[in-house]
This record gives sequence, structure tokens and C-alpha cells, in this order.
Amino acid sequence: MRARLLRLPLDKIYLICAPLLFALAYILPPFAAPDEAAHFYRAIQISHGEFAPMVAEKTYRQGAGGAVEQSAYRLVDRYCGIPNWSCALKVRPALSEIVSYAPGRGPDAARHVRSFSNTVVYFPIAHAVPAAAIVVARGLGLKPIGWLYAGRLANGLLAVVATWLALRLLRGRAPALLVFAIATLPMVVSVAPTLCADSSVISCSLLLTALSVRLFDSDFGRWWIWPLLILAVLFAAVAKLAYLPLAAIPAICALAAKRSWRVLSGTALIVGLAVAVTLAWSMVTYPYVYPISRHLDVDAVAQTAYIQAHPLYFLFVLLKSMIVGAPRAVLLMIGWKLSSLSILLPWSIIALPALTLALAVWRSGIDAPAAPWFRRVVLAVILSGTCATFTFLYIQNSPVGAFRIHGYQGRYLIPLLPFCALVIPKKLATIVPTDARSQHLVAAGGILATISATLFLALRSWG
Repeated sequence: MRARLLRLPLDKIYLICAPLLFALAYILPPFAAPDEAAHFYRAIQISHGEFAPMVAEKTYRQGAGGAVEQSAYRLVDRYCGIPNWSCALKVRPALSEIVSYAPGRGPDAARHVRSFSNTVVYFPIAHAVPAAAIVVARGLGLKPIGWLYAGRLANGLLAVVATWLALRLLRGRAPALLVFAIATLPMVVSVAPTLCADSSVISCSLLLTALSVRLFDSDFGRWWIWPLLILAVLFAAVAKLAYLPLAAIPAICALAAKRSWRVLSGTALIVGLAVAVTLAWSMVTYPYVYPISRHLDVDAVAQTAYIQAHPLYFLFVLLKSMIVGAPRAVLLMIGWKLSSLSILLPWSIIALPALTLALAVWRSGIDAPAAPWFRRVVLAVILSGTCATFTFLYIQNSPVGAFRIHGYQGRYLIPLLPFCALVIPKKLATIVPTDARSQHLVAAGGILATISATLFLALRSWG
């Protein structure tokens, strides 16, 4: 039975693991995911058809945000206090509380501008799916706790569908190993069924990887590929500014694969669309970029000016932080610390997804295209995205002129990781197990990692 399970395609095996993700939507306490309260506020704001940031009433420092219901504010205040801080209260709401009704009018229905500076600058598509779920939940008369879980389920569904589509498109191809290994990392499993924008960004980066690989196939021209490619680029590359370089990868693949002018022009137009949308949104949000740190010596405007005045020093700090922080970033990317970095997974659980990921990376290379520059250019795109994530943390979360970059979390690297399949040469895979054996090992490792992480989170959260 177990051998028959491991021989299934990875897309079918992933669907077997998917129910555990939906279970985590309830297992994880409210606002347990990284900055989930701020993502909750942003989804509520978008659910009212409001997208642009507003200057919020000063709390511990000036910030930007949007208008949310007083009842939602009371819920967040009960668990977290200030939404960017860790939420100490771990109280599981009863199912009856989640589906209970709230009065449609009254003081709690009034909306006030609240601060959530770290999420209000994201392009609205990052929170569009949970916002739509909140519209439905609010229409049904549910309380804000019901909005939260409706948004979690919607985001989890998007993550499962996008990941399954990626694996289905890659069925029988080596990059499917890497996509499956990433999708079953404890960190990915723990954020997928939450309101975090990382849920949709990561899953759609997997889909964008699959579509980029398929550009080397002759059947790429099917009509349904193009809407998927546009959505994948919007969610994976436009939702967060740091990942904008990823929008160029489909065009790079089309050029390397020597596709027709129709495909080349189509992918180029998508790149232009992504850049235009990002520039337009940046013009809207630029005046509302505030520090996301609680420390008052963090100043985004002063830090930007400092970088411009001392570019060589900043380059030194950037390289130093990337090199010195690499081991910790990799551990955090896998899932060493989960649930707002408050739950530490034991090494016995971390080792399994780490080994599975290493094997998947090694075996995921594609056959080299004719263009010798292809892998170098894709690697440059990945590195530029990596540098961008560090740079934004230096601007918004580090003291002016700091010697290191503060607050970097390994999950920022996950949307960039699947594109390593386009960089790893196929011939490097000769010293590891064969394709069939590798698939069995990756499938087994992913299944066990998902089960063990889910059980551990359940025990730590409610045990």
C-alpha cells in the first residue's frame, strides 16, 4: 500500500496532504502566523473596496493603514495589542463562536483608521482572496472571528489549487520534485492556511516556476496558459515589490527556448504589465512607507538617505548580512521557528524536510537550453530578488546606519527558491538516486514532514 502511494504522481500525493493544511487553519490560534493581525486588517480594508493607504492615528509611532471595524480592532487588541507584535494570547475559539452572528449596526460596526504599515503597502491582489471571503462572511452576519477563519480557508484553498496546478503542469518533469519539497516544508505548511500574503505569493511562485518550465515545451501555446501566467506573475512578482524581478523569468525562458514571436511578445507584454502596475502602485504608496519596527531609532526616510550617501558601506552591510545570516535564514526557511517564530521545531523534525529539500534541489535541474547565458541570467534574477528582500528590511526595520540588517526571516527566500530548478544543470544529478527513486524519497519525505509538522503544531498550540 505504501509503495503504491509513493508511485502516484506528486500532484495526487499533494492532494492527499492537502486536508492537513485545512486542518491547520483551525489548529493554529488566531493571529499565530507572522504579522497575521496586520494582514487581517489589510484584507478587511480591501473588502470595503478601499485600497490606498491612509495615515493612521499615532500609537507607539506614526504609521499608515486603513479603516477597519471597531469589532475587528477589539478582536485584534484582545489577542495582540499592536498588530505587528507577537500575539501572546493562545485561546482556541469554539466552532460555535466562529459561526455566531453579530449585530449589523452599533458602535462595533463603526470603522476607524488603524495602523498596519507593513501590509498596507502591498499591492491589493496580495489580499484579494481573503478579502472576498471576508465580504461573504460579513454578508452572512458573522463576527470578525468568523471573518478571520473564512479568510484563512480562502487563502488555504488558493494555495492548494495553485500548488496542485504547478505539480500537474510538471508531472513527469524533474522540477516537480523541488515544487513538492517546497510545498511540504513546515514553514510553507504553517503559513498556507493563514491570512499572510506569503501564502499566495509562495504558492503562485511555484505555479510561475511550472509555467516557466513549460515554456520549453512545444504545447505552451494553449489559450488557458496565458491567464494562468498573468495571474501567477501578479501574485508572485507584483504583490510584493521585492519579487518584481521574477516577472522577467517567463520572457527569459521564452527567449532561451527560441519560441515564436507570438510567445516572445506575449511574455514581454506581461513583463511590461508587471513593471507598469508596480510603478503605478509605488507612486501611490511611497508617501506611506513607514518603519515597521517598534524601535524609534528606525527611520525609513533617513535610512534611504544614508544608503544614497554611503553606497559602498551599504553594499558591505548587505553582503555581510547575507553571508553571515545564511545558515539561520535557511533554517528559518525550512521551518525551524513557526507561528510568529514562537514555536521551535525539534531537530528530528527539521532534518527530514531539510534532507528532502536538498535532494529535490539536486535532482530538479532541467536540460540546458541552447543559449549559454540562460542559467546565469536566471541566477542574477534570483540574487536580485534576494538583495531586494534584505534591502527593504534594512530600510524599514534597521536603525539608521546599522552594521547589520535586522529582522530578516528565511521565509522571504521561499518564493525565490523554486526557480533554482532553472539554474541547476541536469548533469549534476548523476551522483544521486535515479528519477523514480528520487521521486519516492521526496514523496515520502514530504508526506512525513507535513504530518509531523501538523501534529507538532497541534500539540504545541493546544496540547
